[in-house]
Amino acid sequence: MIRGLLVVGFIVTLLLIVWTQKDQAGSAGIDGQWLYALHCAECHEKSHPELHKQPPNLHGLFLAKSLPSGAPATEVQVRKTIIEGRGTMPAFDRRLREEEVKGIVAYLRKLK
Repeated sequence: MIRGLLVVGFIVTLLLIVWTQKDQAGSAGIDGQWLYALHCAECHEKSHPELHKQPPNLHGLFLAKSLPSGAPATEVQVRKTIIEGRGTMPAFDRRLREEEVKGIVAYLRKLK
């Protein structure tokens, strides 16, 4: 119960941050940021002690030559990982439309 409330509070906080920064970025960046907050941040922004292997932090993802999986750090590979999933990460092929995936990838490119 408490964990559920914490998750809801975290998502609401992220959504408020996105909303207040709306005028500072383009629409693709905002959509990507909102989608990232909704679908990705819970796992990729927080530590999960109950997991044997932690999901990677995605800040600076495109600054490296390769992704945490060892694949090249390209938009094609990131898109493929989002759509197909990897390891314990679920596939988002049925949860996100193509333009939403593009928005998340564009936002990930901005994360430093």
